[in-house]
Amino acid sequence: MNFHRSVSPMLAIAGLLLAIPSVAAAADPAPDIDRLFANWKSGTPGCAVGIGRKGQPDMVRAYGDADLEHGIGIDANTVIEAGSSSKQFTAAAVLRLAERGQVALTDDVRKYLPELPDYGHAITIDHMLNHTSGLRDWGGVQIIAGWPRTTRIYTMDDVLRITVRQKSLNFVPGTRYSYTNTGYNLLALIVERVSGKSLADYSRAEFFEPLGMTHTGWRDEFRRIVKNRAIAYVPSTEGYIQRMPFENAYGNGGLLTTAGDLLRWNAALSEGRLGAFVTKGLETRAMLRSGQEVNYARGLIVGEYRGYREVAHPGATAGYTAWLGRYPQAGLSIALLCNAADIDATGLAHGIANLFLPPIPSSVASSARPSVRQVAPEGLFVEEATGMPLMLKSEAGKLMLAGQGELKPVSETEYRAEGTVLRFDGRGGFTLRDEFGAISHYRSVAGSAPSGTELARFAGDYTSDEAEAAYSVTLREGQLTMALRGRPDEAFPLTPAYRDAFTIADTLVRFRRDGQGAISGLSVGNERVWDLRFARNPAHR
Repeated sequence: MNFHRSVSPMLAIAGLLLAIPSVAAAADPAPDIDRLFANWKSGTPGCAVGIGRKGQPDMVRAYGDADLEHGIGIDANTVIEAGSSSKQFTAAAVLRLAERGQVALTDDVRKYLPELPDYGHAITIDHMLNHTSGLRDWGGVQIIAGWPRTTRIYTMDDVLRITVRQKSLNFVPGTRYSYTNTGYNLLALIVERVSGKSLADYSRAEFFEPLGMTHTGWRDEFRRIVKNRAIAYVPSTEGYIQRMPFENAYGNGGLLTTAGDLLRWNAALSEGRLGAFVTKGLETRAMLRSGQEVNYARGLIVGEYRGYREVAHPGATAGYTAWLGRYPQAGLSIALLCNAADIDATGLAHGIANLFLPPIPSSVASSARPSVRQVAPEGLFVEEATGMPLMLKSEAGKLMLAGQGELKPVSETEYRAEGTVLRFDGRGGFTLRDEFGAISHYRSVAGSAPSGTELARFAGDYTSDEAEAAYSVTLREGQLTMALRGRPDEAFPLTPAYRDAFTIADTLVRFRRDGQGAISGLSVGNERVWDLRFARNPAHR
C-alpha cells in the first residue's frame, strides 16, 4: 500500500520563466528556449519540445537523454508517452462514432457495457468524457487496495473487473466534477465494441495515418518493442531510477508519440481537418445539472492564460510528463514530452508560451482587482462532499492554503492563487473553485486529539469486497496504525484530523458508528475515490 502521490513537479524554474521577456517578434527564439531547459542535458532525463506558429515552420528541439543507462540522447524522433494528454484522442474516437450515428453522447453506458452495476442513475457517454460520471478512479481504488499503478501489471480486463466491483459512485452523475481515468478506459472499450476495432486500430485508421502521424500509436501491449522509445525516470536518493508504465490499460493515457506528431494533431484541430463535429465537440465544456460550467471539455481543458484562450491538457504516467496545448488567438501550438516525473511540463510549456504571446492590452485582458486588507478565517475546514480536511493558516500576515501556497485578497470576501479562487461565505465557511472550474464547499470543523482510551476503540480488522483488501488497525504506545492484512511492511500511522477522522498523507480514513455509537466500519477516501467502505470484523465490535 502506498498512499503517497507521485513526486511533486520541480518548481525551481519559476523564476527563470518570469525573467525571460516575450520574444514574439524575435527572429530566433531558440536561445531563450534553450535557457528554459538548461537543467536538462546529457546525463539527465529531458524533453522533446515542439512549437508551431502560424506562418512559420514547426520547430522541434530536444534536451537530455532518452536512456541514461546507454547514454542515448533525446531527439526529434524520440517516442515518449503522453500521459493524460492522450485523453483527447480517445474522446475524438468517440466523437467520430457519434458523428456517424453509431453512438449517442446521451446513451447510458450500460447499453454497451451491461456488466456495469445499475447505480440507480444513468451514466452517459458524455458524463465519462467530461469527468462528471461519479465513477471511482480505478487507480485510486488500487492505491487503497495496496497495489498502486506501476506495482502490478494492469489490463483492460482488470480495469473492468475493478469497476464492476464498485457498489457506489462518488456522486450522482452530472452533479459534480471529479477527474477519473476509469471513464476513459471504459470509453476505449466502447469504441472496440461498437466499431469492431480496438481503439489502437480505430485511431490509426481514422487519425494517425490520414494526418501523417507516423510515429504515434497506443501502448496496448507494454512489452512490444517500440523503436526510439525513451525510458521514464523518477528521482531517488541514488539519483534517477526507472519507473515505466508496465500496464496494458489505455485510453486514459498510453499514447506513444513524438513532439512533431503532436504538432500535426494540433494543426489538424486548428484547421478543422477532423470536421466541425469532432473539433467543436472536443472543446465543448461540461455543464453540471446546476447550470455551472466547468473548464473540462472532452479530453481537453478550455481555460485562459495571460488573457488568451488556452486549449490544452497536461499528462503524467509513471515517470513521464507531458503538456499539449494551443492558443488559437495567437496561432501558437506547443507540444512537450518529458521522461522524468520531476520535470514540470506545464510550467515549462507556459514558459515557452511567455516567449511568444504578446501582452494583451489591459482593456481586453482581465485583470485582478487590487489587493485589500482584511482578516480571513483560519483553522481546519472540511469539504462537505468528500470529508477531506483543509488547513488555512496565516504566516507573516499572509493567508496560506495547504498545497497552493499564498492566497492573495482581491476583495472583502475573495482570495486567489494561480488557478484557484477562494470565496468566504460569511457563515464561517468558504467555496473553492479549482483550475477546472469545479466548486467545492468547505465548513469549519474542530480538530481532534483523542485519548488513548478513545483510540483503542478504533482497533480491529476491517474488510472491503470493493477494494478486495483487508486492514488491521492497531494501537501501540499511543499511536494508531493501519496496515494491510498480511503485509506488515505496509503499515502507516493515522494522524487525527477531526472527530473519528484521520489522515495518511493525502488519504482520509473515517471511522463509522452504528446507531448505538459503536465503531462498525471505516471509510477510505482520496482525491478520486471519495468514500470506499470497509466493514468491521464482528469479533472486534
